[in-house]
Amino acid sequence: MLKGIKGWKKYVLIYLVVLALSHFVTSFFQSPLPDQEDPNKTVQLNVVNADQSLSDEEITIGYQDIYRGSEDNPSVLLLLPGGPEGPELFEEIIPNLSSELRVLVPHLPGYGGKNDDLPSYSFRSSSVYTSQFLDSLNISSAHAFGFGLGGPSAIHLAHKHPQKIASVGLIASVGVQELELLGSYRLNHTVHGIQLGAVWLLHNAVPHFGLFKAIDIDVSYAKRHYESDQRPLRSHLKQLDKPMIILHGKEDPLVPLAVAQEHYRIVPQSKLQLYDADHDLLETHSDSVGQTIKSFIAEVEKGTATTVSDASKERIKAADKSFSNVEFAKFEGISLLIIMLIIILGTLISEDLTCIGAGLLVARGLIGFWPATLACFLGILIGDVGLYVAGRVLGRPAIKKAPLKWIISEKDLEKSAQWFKVKGPAIIIATRFLPGSRIPTYFSAGVIRAGFWMFIFYFILAGLVWTPMLVGISKLLGNELLRYFAVYHDYAIWVFLGAVGSIIMFIKLIIPAFSYKGRRLLLSRYRKLTRWQYWWPMVIYTPVTLYIIYLGVKYRCFTLFTAVNPAIPDGGFVGESKSAILDLFGDSSAVALYKKISFDEKLENMLEAADQFLKENDLSFPVVLKPDVGERGKGVEVIKDRYALQDYLSECSEDIIIQEFIDGKEVGVFYYRKPEEEQGDIFSITKKELPTLVGDGQKTVQELILSDDITVNMGKEYLKQNEELLFEIPDNGETITLVDLGTHARGAIFFDGEELITEALTRRMNEICKSAKGFYFGRFDIKVPDYDQLKEGSNLKVIEVNGVTSESTNIYDDNYYFIDGQKILMEQWEIAFEIADQLRKNGREVSLLFPFLKRVFNQMVKTKE
Repeated sequence: MLKGIKGWKKYVLIYLVVLALSHFVTSFFQSPLPDQEDPNKTVQLNVVNADQSLSDEEITIGYQDIYRGSEDNPSVLLLLPGGPEGPELFEEIIPNLSSELRVLVPHLPGYGGKNDDLPSYSFRSSSVYTSQFLDSLNISSAHAFGFGLGGPSAIHLAHKHPQKIASVGLIASVGVQELELLGSYRLNHTVHGIQLGAVWLLHNAVPHFGLFKAIDIDVSYAKRHYESDQRPLRSHLKQLDKPMIILHGKEDPLVPLAVAQEHYRIVPQSKLQLYDADHDLLETHSDSVGQTIKSFIAEVEKGTATTVSDASKERIKAADKSFSNVEFAKFEGISLLIIMLIIILGTLISEDLTCIGAGLLVARGLIGFWPATLACFLGILIGDVGLYVAGRVLGRPAIKKAPLKWIISEKDLEKSAQWFKVKGPAIIIATRFLPGSRIPTYFSAGVIRAGFWMFIFYFILAGLVWTPMLVGISKLLGNELLRYFAVYHDYAIWVFLGAVGSIIMFIKLIIPAFSYKGRRLLLSRYRKLTRWQYWWPMVIYTPVTLYIIYLGVKYRCFTLFTAVNPAIPDGGFVGESKSAILDLFGDSSAVALYKKISFDEKLENMLEAADQFLKENDLSFPVVLKPDVGERGKGVEVIKDRYALQDYLSECSEDIIIQEFIDGKEVGVFYYRKPEEEQGDIFSITKKELPTLVGDGQKTVQELILSDDITVNMGKEYLKQNEELLFEIPDNGETITLVDLGTHARGAIFFDGEELITEALTRRMNEICKSAKGFYFGRFDIKVPDYDQLKEGSNLKVIEVNGVTSESTNIYDDNYYFIDGQKILMEQWEIAFEIADQLRKNGREVSLLFPFLKRVFNQMVKTKE
């Protein structure tokens, strides 16, 4: 059966079959679950919604009602479970308690069985179920004792229904938010979310055949943590006027002793009974716990138990003090392991930020310096060795696919590989101190199969220096922040983020200001932020998009513009073929020579097609290569020799166009023609100037770029495109052209060319467009020897034509304000709708909205990959 399936698909199929079999076995052959074990009675309750209201749907739960004494009206003891094991955790103490008390143990919803799809699993919801349970049995007063997460349920119950509760008992109970895990609801909620996701995956995505159920790895228990909110518990406890007893193990690794001590402090009438035990004190000290509970309830029933009015002044004064976690907030035991695991996982997202965060935790006293440093180091080791292994296993083809191609370019890989071959050990150590260089370096180390043990040795050496240093520096900075944490505890997370932001700002802004290059690049960044022509297209086009929607309402068709160029799919909105559009003008001598080369996995076939094009047209290098479907100059390259041609074709994964290289001036001519008119008009002309610099025989190319008041605006882009020439010193008077292409995003400088519009040029554009049936609106990218010949309409060469999404690129002239650019773009779209409306009246089809949106979405996804 599997012989016809190759590669990874076979393993996926095997996995799916085994997973399905596991779910089948777990569903039909599972062992009894906690809420099915020997409840001697059942009761119907209404399901509790997420907002704590009651739904009309009912659920049946079992419960134990046990009394072995002789009195007619015994005191009622309500035992509320809270651990993953469920009600059976009380088995050891029930015999002792039931001799004097009526013991009720409800098997509350959410402990497996048929209760895996409840609207809410929080301990607050459990208190609502418990209240219904007491009402159904006509219990008017009970002593509510909760274990683990059952403790907060008892607290909620006493707060919401004080008339039903005679006293409260907390057994190894969680409680106030400040002493739970990381002390913050948001952070804890994130941790519990990760826990829930991991447990859910274990249950549903890992074939386990019931094993995880047998060892109490329970999704509903993880949901109880995730959906519960401990923040109100402190105020509920402070308002509690019932007698309360706290029973806790001194060595409890799951609920720190500090939790019980804090509960004892803020409830002045409470009693605290500690045991030399861990979290399993019900099992290891059942007799002592049972006797303590009976004695406490007897005091309550006799009226001798301490109440709020009886509490000592010292206890009341201590309870009124503000919370301070200085004495007992440090993570220990399981909590320490959890926070270390969080740090380890955090380094996989951001190594340096996690080290900074760990340092602040050390400064706050939440974790020791060495555990924090060890966790950071282990996380960094796992992540960076993982990069090396990934590079070694996946190899060079991996960087051509998402997501790696988004963060590692072929150029980065080549550069890192060359460095590694020459000075591998030094590079490993250096990159540890150079953020941003690690991913390409370590991945390339795996790709070129650098020695594994050599890599590990030098990595550990660098890590042993870097990690303690970064954590230590953050600790020192954090000490200054501690008093702010104490005063603004509720804003601690924002203070933390502010500290991290300050460090990042120091690295990004302050340090660069100490060098000439850094200052000039800061100026470049400032200008790009303050000059709208360099803003992100999404920002520029938001007002225009709203205007297009307005036009859609005005013309009663949101996709009307797709009819503006009937010869081009969707009018040329997205995903149009550049070669197909040029084919429309095939009869015109004004179109530069070109040929579409279809993608072929065999490189030699594509090379042969390119060679044939050059030979047939008697052309030589340079030539232009670009994707047949593309935008904003992406993937366009001027190829200067055969080696560059081979490199380009070897990396491409789509159809491309090869085109003759035309020297001279480049302009963008925006043309439109209304269907009822014989002649069209030129809407705008953009002059595209390629930035140049003149050498002085002293400055390097890098210095020339940064010192020029114009080229500094896009200094980072020019430095990147000319990185091989940066440290060369051009001769005095030598001219250097910084970019090859007339694309604004790639560094070309645009000027409005309104003065170039003449009657002769307009006639020539009309002649060119007559050969293109079904084309009415778009921008022509044209090369011409000089502007005088452009005005005459002579010697034009069209290198590209764009449809309805063409920009009137004269807006990128620095003399235009943002509002000017918006007016031009809106006027352009007004014309597009007007032409399309006339064509629609003439019978031209308009693209349907939802299929059109689907095509746009698919093209956007394809572009990002």
